[in-house]
Amino acid sequence: MVNPEGNSITIHDTTKLVKDISSLFLSETFSDVVLIVDNERIFAHKVILAARSSYFEGLLYDGGNEIEQSELTISLDTSPDAFRSVLKFLYTGSITISPSDLDPSLDLISLAHQCSLTDLEYAVGNKIKSLLSLKNICSILNTANLYDLVELRDACHSFADEHASDIIDNDCFESLSQKSLIKMVERDTFFAPELEIFKNVARWCQKNNYVAGLVVNCVRLSWLSVVEIVSIVWPSKLVDCEDLLQAIAEVVDVKPREYNCRAKLLSGVNFATSEHKAAVITGRTNITELLAGNRNIGLHADHDINPNEKNGITIKFGHAFVINHINMMLWDGDVRFYQYYIEVSIDQKNWKKKIDYRQYACRSVQNLYFEKVIAQYIRVVGTHNSRLPEFHLVFFEAYFKDNIPRIVNDIVCPTTNVATVDKKAIVVEGINGAALLDGITSNYSNHTYHAVGSGSIVVQLAQPFMLSSMKFLLWNKDSRFYKYYVEISINKSEWIMIADHRNEENKSWQIIRFSERPVVYVRMTGTGASAEAGNYLHLLHFECPASDDGKTYK
Repeated sequence: MVNPEGNSITIHDTTKLVKDISSLFLSETFSDVVLIVDNERIFAHKVILAARSSYFEGLLYDGGNEIEQSELTISLDTSPDAFRSVLKFLYTGSITISPSDLDPSLDLISLAHQCSLTDLEYAVGNKIKSLLSLKNICSILNTANLYDLVELRDACHSFADEHASDIIDNDCFESLSQKSLIKMVERDTFFAPELEIFKNVARWCQKNNYVAGLVVNCVRLSWLSVVEIVSIVWPSKLVDCEDLLQAIAEVVDVKPREYNCRAKLLSGVNFATSEHKAAVITGRTNITELLAGNRNIGLHADHDINPNEKNGITIKFGHAFVINHINMMLWDGDVRFYQYYIEVSIDQKNWKKKIDYRQYACRSVQNLYFEKVIAQYIRVVGTHNSRLPEFHLVFFEAYFKDNIPRIVNDIVCPTTNVATVDKKAIVVEGINGAALLDGITSNYSNHTYHAVGSGSIVVQLAQPFMLSSMKFLLWNKDSRFYKYYVEISINKSEWIMIADHRNEENKSWQIIRFSERPVVYVRMTGTGASAEAGNYLHLLHFECPASDDGKTYK
């Protein structure tokens, strides 16, 4: 339609369109196919079903050619009521889900999956997740595994991790399918006493007349005691004698354990606290403050740095946890730096290094990430202090995070600026250094500088970061220019030049790109300037990595 001024207008009639198509639901009007579900006849319309579902498209238009049959028997694993609900969704775009009755929802999600209705499957799955409880976890997990509903299965496993002991003691545990039981119990984070797991798996085997080894194999026998193996597992006759001997050999350390112990997974929660029964078991002075949220550098724990002895500050958790993130603070009352490494253990016998910063200068807060590991003990070992032969730690926190940054060789690859006061970066050389890292780019009366031929401007990051870019702003209120070069270092003694602009007249924003490598120190040295600059290098702002703001810099 065209309005009087000659401009096109759009008329919407979607409400009536939906109403008209919805009116065809279960109607014989214009019906060209009858679907038979469990002997019930349901009138439908081929073109609507095919347009809304790839399953029906393949069923009704095989190879693009419309089938001739006017009646089809539906072979899906479903009930007539669930099928009609899905059919109504295809015709009307809406569906009603009971807020409390679980069985219809399970029927719906299984049918939505079989019909390739991903949006409906996702919506019903979210509703079922909100209904998870100790009473229904097993039936929901069985459905998820039967139809390979990955998101719903993962939600069930997360719920099971939080309530493992209650689930294995619940009567519904016996109703788990073999696949559901194995998939749930074999996971590291299904955290319950191993003996209780075995007893209830044995109960499941008895209830389901099951004697094969697949189910029992998900029990970690080597984390039982020899007495428990001999007095409880052996009499059950569920485990071969050879497997029992293997488990006993691992218990008494004749052979290494094949499996990790089970561990608690607490997402986003600091479990290095007294509430989680964590304690500092080696270290000196103020060790109780280390796990108590302390931020006062006067109340630090410490240990002597002795290359001939393996000293350290050791934290023991109440039990094993899954961990991939440590947040801790080194004493930062001056410009000193530390070097250290961190190792983890399950039993205090076998240790594995997760962070090795023995060659990097580190200061203040250390925000550390690594691939997830199971541990009950963490040991922080200082190897160098630039001022004293002591290692000082102010606070310590341990976490599991669902999402962690990219890591290369124990070092974080940041995507946002880490050269900030909040990130504990400092300027260790240069006049008025605080101005460089305050994030302000418009205050030209407050800048960092050094005289050409005398020193440099040096930024120290709190810890090593994998970087491939940085950006800084030269004072640019007039036509002045500067000449400079930029170097990076991990220890302030060995430097690598990444930019050489000593023969160029440089103005305003400068962006430096280089091959990705670990960086702790950045040194910017002015070698010349125009008369307006007064033979100084003036910087208003510095950041790394360089922010991507769509501008082009010279």
